[in-house]
Amino acid sequence: MGVCRLYCTALLLLLVGCKDWRQAVVPGLAVPEPSQRDITAKVITIPGHPEFSLTARAEYHTKAWAIAVDDGLDDGWAAIAPLDVSLAWGPVAQPDVLRHISFHLKRRYVSLRWDGQMPLSQDEVMHHASNHHLIPSSAEVMQSLEQIRPGDFVQLDGLLVDLLGPPGLMRTSLSRTDIGNGACEVLYVQFVEVSRPD
Repeated sequence: MGVCRLYCTALLLLLVGCKDWRQAVVPGLAVPEPSQRDITAKVITIPGHPEFSLTARAEYHTKAWAIAVDDGLDDGWAAIAPLDVSLAWGPVAQPDVLRHISFHLKRRYVSLRWDGQMPLSQDEVMHHASNHHLIPSSAEVMQSLEQIRPGDFVQLDGLLVDLLGPPGLMRTSLSRTDIGNGACEVLYVQFVEVSRPD
């Protein structure tokens, strides 16, 4: 009996662990579009990292679903932008849409693939999902960002910034409709809230 219970418990944990996070996405929670307000450019310095500087371009706010996370970055930007989180909102943030899409995030680039049953157009998909290079404004913010996993519902508030440092200049996107190199948001995160559906 003890062996049976152990086996059944292990099987149950395996089945729970294999649950696709897309099934838990709640329709209607994500914003239709992230909000953005242009501001007068201002320079932000990062304590402990005088070799980097940020130029704030716009205020940015979103509530969206995390679809991919890369927290193993080791490039020249990782000292202040240590993780990337790709987000989906609007019509893409629906279980019936997400189940047709696979996501791969690596080395600052996210790629999306979908099957022939996708109910949205390619443009609708690409305009409602984006990768974010995240720069925490504090240790507390960093602790929260480190908790994000695919399938989490995430609120991010902060500033879209151009990042200047030894590797060069990384410009933020200021549009949700661009695609390819330069289409990622570089976000100086001032507030984060992460929730995980049951």
